[in-house]
Amino acid sequence: MTLTFMGLLQVSTMPVAAANTTEQIASANAEQAPSFIEEEGDSSFQPKKKSIIPIILIGVGVAAVVAVLFLVVFKTKYDIVGTWDFNFTSTSPAHTWTWSLLFQGDKKSGTFIDEFNDMGTYKVDNKDVAIEYDEWDIKITGRFDNKDKMSGSATFSDLTIGGMDVTSATWTATHMGTTAAISKPQAAVEKKARK
Repeated sequence: MTLTFMGLLQVSTMPVAAANTTEQIASANAEQAPSFIEEEGDSSFQPKKKSIIPIILIGVGVAAVVAVLFLVVFKTKYDIVGTWDFNFTSTSPAHTWTWSLLFQGDKKSGTFIDEFNDMGTYKVDNKDVAIEYDEWDIKITGRFDNKDKMSGSATFSDLTIGGMDVTSATWTATHMGTTAAISKPQAAVEKKARK
């Protein structure tokens, strides 16, 4: 009995061969069903109002993404304040040396003092760093690689290392902390007075 029922279901879903197709179409066209043409102002059909909830949820999601980007990505804090150990490398003459600089001020600008008690100023613009001595013709520029590392280049007009004048060098710097003391001076580095 179940098989018979299943068979009838299958047969009932199959298309029926069209007989006298033209006559049926013609007779269908001749007759008009009630309300064949909808009358203007027929209020029987009213479109469903769309919910505002999906729009609100999308707005909240976009605002959350913007807030996360602003707080995590764009607001990474680069703070130069504290002691940094600078490792310089010059090619002419080929030499490496280190200086410790203590930056005092805020994240954007301030003063510094080095291990020789020489002073200068600094400026930070986002990741870019510019350091300049007051009494010496030494300019150090670079940028933050991350919050505790910087790198860049330096130019010197009046610097002698091992009896040879140094005019430029590359450098990397590591943040030693806000309370770390600066290192003792290296005797091999001699700064000449500006002329």
